[in-house]
Amino acid sequence: MAQNGKLNGALAMAAVVLLAAGSAVAASSASFDNGLRVTLHDASEIAAACTVSADGSRVLSSPLAGSVTLAPATRTLYPFDADVVMAALGDMRGFTCDVEVEVFILDAIPADIGSSFARRGAIFLSPSYAPLGDAITAYITTHEMGHVLTWAAMDGHQGRWEAYAALRGLDLAAAGADAPHALRAREILAEDFRYLFGGILATANIGLENHTLATPDRVGGLREMLVGYLADTTPVVVSVTSRAFPNPCNPRTTIELLLPSDMDATAGAEIDLYDIRGQLVRKLQTGDVANGRVTATWDGSDDLGRLVPSGRYLYVARIAGTGARGSITLVR
Repeated sequence: MAQNGKLNGALAMAAVVLLAAGSAVAASSASFDNGLRVTLHDASEIAAACTVSADGSRVLSSPLAGSVTLAPATRTLYPFDADVVMAALGDMRGFTCDVEVEVFILDAIPADIGSSFARRGAIFLSPSYAPLGDAITAYITTHEMGHVLTWAAMDGHQGRWEAYAALRGLDLAAAGADAPHALRAREILAEDFRYLFGGILATANIGLENHTLATPDRVGGLREMLVGYLADTTPVVVSVTSRAFPNPCNPRTTIELLLPSDMDATAGAEIDLYDIRGQLVRKLQTGDVANGRVTATWDGSDDLGRLVPSGRYLYVARIAGTGARGSITLVR
C-alpha cells in the first residue's frame, strides 16, 4: 500500500468486522502518527456484506453506523481507491488525537443522500461515474474526516461551538441544518479541518467550499484552538432529560428528549423499547428536532406491527453520543 503517512506498526489485514446480519468480512486497519485509528472496508467487502431488498436495492448494515441503502446501478461506477484514501488520512498532520473511524468504500451510490457522507465515527465514500483523480479522492476523504473530527472534538463539549463561532465570525443560529450547504457551521468546520490539517493532495490549489470566508490560516488563533480541541476528545457525559406523555398510555404516547443548548441533534435520536424481560419490542428513529426537543411517538405496537399487551415497558434513547432512559406503562 503506497502511503505517505507513517503507520504505527504494520498494516493489520486480519481485523474482522460484522457488517450485515450473519456476515463477517475482513477489513484493513491502520494506526497513524496523527492518532487516527482507521478500519477500512473496500468495495468488494461491501458487495459481499450487503443484503438485497425486494425492490432490488441493497442494504449495508454496520453496528457502528446503522443501515445505508444503496441504489441499483444504472451505469458503470468507479469506487474510491483504497490506497489513496488511507494515504490521505495518514497524511493529515499538525495535530494529535485519539479517534477511531471506520471507512466504507461503497460500490454503489447511497440512495437517500446521493454522495459521500459521514456519520459520527464512520465515513461512507460514494463511487462516481468517472474515475476520480488522487487529489479529488484525498479532498473528499479529508473533508469527511473533518466531520468525524467535529463530532469527536466539538459535540458534547460545553462552550466549544460558541468559542469557535465567535472566532470564525459565525452566527450559529443562521448556520444550522436549514442553511445552504456551504453556509452550515458543520460544513465550514469540516473544511477548516481539511484546509488546516490535510495533506498536500487534499489541499493543493483547493480553496474552501464557501468562497466568501477567509481561509482558516488567516483567522488568528483558530489553528491553535482546534489543535487543543483535537488533543482532548474525551466526551463530556451529558445526561439528557426525557419523559413520556401521556404515561400511562392507551396506547399512543410521545417520548420527548430535552436537549442541552449546545448539543447538535440534527441526526435525530434512536429509541429502543423493551419489555420487562429485556426483550426488544420496537426500534424508533426520529429526526423531529425543534426548540431544543426531540420527540418520537409509539403506538403500542412492535416492529412487526402487532399490538403488544398491557404492561410496563422500558425505553433507551441514544442521541449525539449520550442518551436517556425511562419507562412507559401501557394500559389497554
